[in-house]
Amino acid sequence: MSAPVLTLPAPAAELWNRIAPAVRDEIGRITGGEPQYAIGGGSILAARWKHRHSYDVDLVVPPDTPLGMLATANNPASQFEPRLRALGGTPTFSSELGMWRVSFDRDERKLDLWATAPLFGAGERASTIDGRLETVLSSAQILRGKLERSEEHLTRDVYDIAKASDKEPEALEAAINAISRELAEGIAQSFHWASPTIAAEAEDALGGVSPEERIEGKHLGIRAAHAVSEALYTLCRIATRGGAIEITTRTGARGESMRRIDPANAEHDFEAAGLNAYLHTRGPGGKALVDYARTACRANRDSLVFEADAEGVRAWRTATAAMNLSSGAANEQRDPGSPRSAGRG
Repeated sequence: MSAPVLTLPAPAAELWNRIAPAVRDEIGRITGGEPQYAIGGGSILAARWKHRHSYDVDLVVPPDTPLGMLATANNPASQFEPRLRALGGTPTFSSELGMWRVSFDRDERKLDLWATAPLFGAGERASTIDGRLETVLSSAQILRGKLERSEEHLTRDVYDIAKASDKEPEALEAAINAISRELAEGIAQSFHWASPTIAAEAEDALGGVSPEERIEGKHLGIRAAHAVSEALYTLCRIATRGGAIEITTRTGARGESMRRIDPANAEHDFEAAGLNAYLHTRGPGGKALVDYARTACRANRDSLVFEADAEGVRAWRTATAAMNLSSGAANEQRDPGSPRSAGRG
């Protein structure tokens, strides 16, 4: 299958086209090979959703990339700062964050270059941007990053979260359920109470929003709060059936949905969908559940592996232990969705 073609919004596209050769060259010099980076941020969401302009370019490189060596003070041979200044940028480096910020056009546009791992360790994909194959973050990875700074109530982030419920709800669900329910509810409440501030900044902060994509400023914080609350799982069930892993989830926004995962791809798919983070503090955790599910699939055994609702975990099973489930073969052959196989015991 060919890589999807993405067109960055015009302000970000012009900036990336201008600076990309210098950025690639200089990252390659300090790493001694082909530069490894992924493009993320609101520009990628805007390229996918066509919902607004974006003025910035966000790049992440592997955490061990020595970005400090791009500074002339640390590495006189580096041309990163001189080249970016020649292109109209003002580079600054935060050693504490491991991040370069290069501002352009009196801070109207910027490049953020950050040595960090995405909060989901899988999900990056290849996309064609301006005729070149690039690695880009998934929408779930980008939205998860926006939740990490949600206390700042950045208007573009709030707008993106509000629009995600319509544009790519499964990505929003992955991001929201990767954090605790309590934290998600706190974020929703903070968006609600910050609505007046968000509304006051909306007109200046949001550009290129067509009439059909517009959310009135006074409704923006409330819409984002609603999107967060409605993306929380009221059901998450993991089962095996017919040699595949079935993931069934239910939220207030989308009702119940199910997808089937090839056991060979389970580790990647669980991470990309935020399920590993969701399961981290629930039952025995993602790895033990995936291990059991893969074993059950190899044996062509239909089995309930995990089930939780809004009140908490109801049942789980691994190779060595179970909660609210007996380990007998007869029980494992029952319908994974039936009440009998998920007894409260």
